[in-house]
Amino acid sequence: REVWLDVREQSYIEDIYVTTPRPDTVHVEMKTQGSEHCRLSILEEDGTVLLTKETAAPTDLYLPDAKLWSCDDPYRYVLKCELLDGYGNVVDMQKVKFGIRTIEFKEDGFYLNGEKTFLRGLNRHQCFPYIGYAAPESLQREDARILKEELGCVAVRTSHYPQSQYFIDECDRLGLLVFTEIPGWQHIGDDD
Repeated sequence: REVWLDVREQSYIEDIYVTTPRPDTVHVEMKTQGSEHCRLSILEEDGTVLLTKETAAPTDLYLPDAKLWSCDDPYRYVLKCELLDGYGNVVDMQKVKFGIRTIEFKEDGFYLNGEKTFLRGLNRHQCFPYIGYAAPESLQREDARILKEELGCVAVRTSHYPQSQYFIDECDRLGLLVFTEIPGWQHIGDDD
């Protein structure tokens, strides 16, 4: 797999976590070093800015009438996070793509955005012949495409180790629901 070397300033964004607790609310948490003041913007995928807010995370951003992500129309937004220094200058920037959806299990089945949805899917290991887990981005994305377009799946269960982020991102882009397992197998911890 690919390897990166990040060269960073003293103030930088370490991680961003986006959740959508309600269809009109985008909750943002960030882990930063140095500065905590940031400018958050929600954009359409074409770059159109929908809203901007200067704040410190965690925070909620409100997006009334948001378009919901579904398996047939996997609509995604972009959260642009700019870390600011004491003078308002941008010292780091990251973007995260996300979809807004609601899920619910009822006695009669699974509901996505209030619509009953049949979960047709497979279990996936990311081990490939001759190369093991060292599959490049193109093969990870191709695996998601095969599941969605050739096998007609709407869901995939990943195995018990961290999956390639390329695979997870491609599932979200194509409209595949992903059930991720915790990283462990057969034995996790003791009685406590």
